This record gives sequence, C-alpha cells and structure tokens, in this order.
Amino acid sequence: MCPVKATCVSSCYDTLLGLSGQLWPVHLQPKEDELLSSWIIRLAHAHGYKVQTMCSMLLGSDAAIWNRDIDQLAPNEDLQRLSTISGASAERIEQTTLRSLEGILFEKHTPNGICRWIVPIGVFHRSRRRPGLMFCPECLKEDPEPYFRKTWRLAFATICAEHACYLLDVCPNCHSPLAPHRSDMQSRTVFPKAGLNACCWKCGFDYRKTIEQPHLLEESHVRFQEKLEHALKNGYVEWANSPNMHSLVFFEGLRVLIAGLTSRQTRNRLKRSTNISVAELSDFPKNGFEFANLPSRRELFSILAKVTERWPESFVDLIHECDLRYADLKGDGLRRPYWYEDVIHLEASARRIATSDAEFNSISNAVIARNVKFSAFKAKLLFDRKLHWQPVTSVSDEIYDELLISIDHEIARTLDSKDRAVLIRDKIMFAVGRVLKLSQNELACLTLDKVRQRVTNTEVADFYNNAKTPAQAKAWVEWYWENIRHQLEPSESVGHVFTSIQSKKGLRRSAVGYRFRRAVDAAMLTREIAEYGAWVK
Repeated sequence: MCPVKATCVSSCYDTLLGLSGQLWPVHLQPKEDELLSSWIIRLAHAHGYKVQTMCSMLLGSDAAIWNRDIDQLAPNEDLQRLSTISGASAERIEQTTLRSLEGILFEKHTPNGICRWIVPIGVFHRSRRRPGLMFCPECLKEDPEPYFRKTWRLAFATICAEHACYLLDVCPNCHSPLAPHRSDMQSRTVFPKAGLNACCWKCGFDYRKTIEQPHLLEESHVRFQEKLEHALKNGYVEWANSPNMHSLVFFEGLRVLIAGLTSRQTRNRLKRSTNISVAELSDFPKNGFEFANLPSRRELFSILAKVTERWPESFVDLIHECDLRYADLKGDGLRRPYWYEDVIHLEASARRIATSDAEFNSISNAVIARNVKFSAFKAKLLFDRKLHWQPVTSVSDEIYDELLISIDHEIARTLDSKDRAVLIRDKIMFAVGRVLKLSQNELACLTLDKVRQRVTNTEVADFYNNAKTPAQAKAWVEWYWENIRHQLEPSESVGHVFTSIQSKKGLRRSAVGYRFRRAVDAAMLTREIAEYGAWVK
C-alpha cells in the first residue's frame, strides 16, 4: 500500500471512530492456537463492523483478503497494520499464521502450492469449495467467545482429544464447508455480534448447537492425537527411545510411514491383519492424504495410532504378520528419518540378506529330496527363506538412495563437527561419482574446473531429493566447495574437490575405495553393491 493511500485509510477510520491515534478502542489479542482469519473476524465484530468493511477501512477497498487462503498467504504489511490498530505484537500475530509451523511441522512453508500437513480450503473468489477447516462443537460451546484453532487446519486433526469426539468440517445442517468470514453477509441489516462467527454463513445454523452422535473413540487414537499436538506445541516429543526428538524428525517419519501404509501393495498385504481394517484406505488421493476426506483421514490416523502405540514393537509385529516389504514401506522420494529407516531396514528387508553358497546348496538339495522341482518360490514355501544368489552387476536408483540415506543417518548421529564434515564429503563424493560416471581415480583427482567443464548447465542445490542429474551433481559440488570443504582444512595449494582431513591433500584412490566400502558395509548393502564398478554402471 502506498504511503498516500495508507494515510487516507488511517484518516478515514480515525474520523469515524473519533480517535486521534492509530490504536483502536478494543485491544483484542489472539487466543492460544487461534487462526489469523478467526482473530480478524473477532476483531471486526468487537468493533461492530462486518469483516469486509473493517478490512476495506484498514487495508483499502481493493485489498484482496478473502479471495485467498489468508492463514497461509498473509502479507507482512497486512500483519503490521493489524498490529498497529490492535496493540498485539507483530510476533504474536505471526504465530496465528500457518507459516509459523515452519521448522516444527514441515521443513519449508510453500504458500503458493500444496503445503505438507495443511488441508486445502479450495478458495474460489470469497467462497470455499473444499472443507479445509474443522471444528469441535464442544470446544466452541465452552469458549467464552468462540474461535477457530490453527490445529483445525491440519490433516492429522480428525478428533478432539480433550472431548474425545469427532471433529466436523461441514455444517451439520446444510453440509456447506466452513467459511466464518462470510457469517455476517447474510443480510445488509445484520449487526455483527459475539458468536456470529460460529454460525453457518449459508443457513445460519449455530455450530455450538450441534447434537454430536456418540462415538466410541479408541483410547490409542486419543493418546496418539495428544502426542501429535504435544509435538506441535513444544517442538519436541518423546519417541523411539529419544526423550526429546525434534518434532520435524518425528513428523517426517510419520509422513513416510503413511506413504508406506497407503501404497497399493501394502494395503493388499494389510488385509491379512487381525488387528486393523484397511477398508477406508482404498481410495486415498495420489496427491497426498491432505486431499482425502475427513472420514478417510480419521480412519488413517486411527490405524496409525495402533501401528505406533508400542513403537517399534507393534509395527514390527504388523510387518511380520502381513509380510510387509521394505520396497513398499520406504515411501518413494521421501526422506526417511533414522528412527523409521532403522526399523524397516532391519525387519522388512531381513529376507533380502545374501544367501551363502553352503546354505543355498543345502536348501536346494532339501527341496529336490522331496521330489519337487527346485525354484526360489518352492524354497520359500517349504523353509520360509527367500534366496538371493544372483550376482548384482549394477546398482538401482533405489539402492543408491538407500546408501545416501544411511550416510544421512550417520551424519544425524554424529556430534563432532569434523566427523560430520567427513561424512558429508563422502555422501557428495559418492553421489557425484555415480551421476557423472567417474572412476575412483577420477574422483580422487576431481577439481571444480573439471566439474564445470564437464557440466555446463546449472541448478540450485537441492538436498530434499538425492542428485540424479549432472546439473544437480554439479550444484552439490559447488555447495560443498563453498560450505563444507574448508572445514577439512585443506592446504591452500590443493585444488582437489575432495581432500583428506589427515594429509590436507587430495584423497588418494585407495582412500576413496576404503571410504566407499565402509559406507556400503555400514548401510548393510554388501549384497546389493558388490563393487564400485556396479555403483557407476
């Protein structure tokens, strides 16, 4: 907003209110966990204005507020203006936005696209086509002044743990999606009053009068919901033998677990379970569970509560009962935190362990002795042992990702800064070697100029996904050169990209081979990665 326009707007409402300053008479503060949109509505009604009237007075008649998801897309200048007239600090108002969950629930907020864990509301002009805002009738009843929580925009919010009841996302009377900012548009003569925001914008039904049907919520679901909300509020959670796991690591792992449980192959195998039902998981949207309807999400998190109730024992039991596979549980394209990867790598891929020659001969002779033609299927049927005897001559992208993820886990567990720098060097070195098809000797002699001569196009370094193209590998090398290499304290005259922390010179070919074999052994991929030549083939 230009300064002249801002002055005119300020003069307008100062004159109307008879004020000499910019602070409005009702100093309404956001409530705990309140959404920005909810607070704006209450602020307008507290001053006797309709929502759109106040927004026009405050931000200008052409201000676009409600034709977008304001809880995600609120500009900083709008927040500052709200701070000026309400007396609430800019930091407190920022906490009402969904982007305040960055670094707690998701790594990076994406306001102009699909944001992880946030249910979209489908804005069209000033209406909402999707039920992206939930509410608990009991919470609204108990509020001295009803308001909508930030948590009620999140995909895992399907029940109210406090009242052990279902959340709703449409009007119980007319089944319209919630749009509280339109509650005062029913008539030109409606005078905004307290509690109007808890009424349906379309039929006027008061959500607080909802007669909730009794639901028998499982205790495991309620406890799981409490754990999710605790992690969101505090930024840490007690999980997987860690008393204070960072919430971001916790939620990232849950997301991969969800992807694994909702894959088609896993759903088919889960039908064998005697403890959970997967009927509601059959039609999950491919673009993310945030787009699933509320009953499907509720069923999903009810299942998730059972699977994680005694972590990892309950999940391991499910893996064995339904013979779940690592390939189906790993969540393609998603980073797997150590607390999840360690379990599925050990339990769901146990039958992928290489078969020794002696064991293979013993099993095959036992199969033939039963007058049965030998096959791997017959061996598994008779001895519950899946055989792997075919030599691996090349490494798939799946195994490539597994090795780099294993190094990531080592990095996460390492506290010494020098050791971390060495592991980061190894990760980037092995990725660059594979993508650019470099021998161990070429890796040892690699310089930044050689990389730039080999790859002319450029990309921004992205560590959310593993490098798969030459441009991505080049971006990794340049990032490493600027941010990590100096931590290994190389000699000034050394131009090699990858250097030794002991000699301060470029790595020798034998050192590259040693570090590669060490990483493969640590990742338990000795069968899948027989040699470095297979890695780059």
